[in-house]
This record gives sequence, structure tokens and C-alpha cells, in this order.
Amino acid sequence: MSKIDRDVVRHLERLARIDLSPDEVEMITEQLGRIVGFVEKLQAAEVEGVEPTRAMSHEAEDHVREDVVTPSLDRAVVLSQAPDHTPDYFRVPRVIEKGEGE
Repeated sequence: MSKIDRDVVRHLERLARIDLSPDEVEMITEQLGRIVGFVEKLQAAEVEGVEPTRAMSHEAEDHVREDVVTPSLDRAVVLSQAPDHTPDYFRVPRVIEKGEGE
């Protein structure tokens, strides 16, 4: 059984670069613990011999829409509205420093 505790949530907080209040840490710890518990119950479910539902079978293909190319936004116009860009790409500030997360 996976254990979700305050240390795990604090680690996720650092990775996400967010600041959580102590109350939020407690709430998220509890919620993630319930989610992990639910997933573990699903993994333990006996499904041997259970026929797949229509949504999981090859018959579900009739729900797939046709892939149609449609016009998109003009690249030059969109890039011109960005605070920092090259002729082809958006430029964003570095968020992960070298060596972080290793």
C-alpha cells in the first residue's frame, strides 16, 4: 500500500513550485490518500472472465470522429503577441535549474 503523507505532499509542493498553507497540506494529504486507496481497490478487483463493455471493445470505433484539417491561428500574429519570441517559437523563462531533480 502506498503511503501519502505530509512529506510526499511537501515534495509535490516543491516540484510544482507552489506554496500551500498547513491546512491545504492536510486536506491534500487526505484527498490523495483516498485517491490512492481507491486505485488500490480497483487494482485488486477480480476481472477474470468479465466481458469488456462496448466502450472498451472494437465496436466503439463508431464514436471516433473523422480527423479533418481546419485552419488554425496565424503563427506570425500569435508570436507577435508573445512577450518574448523568436521568428518560430515562444521563449519562456527557465524553470528548472541544471542539476535540479537529479
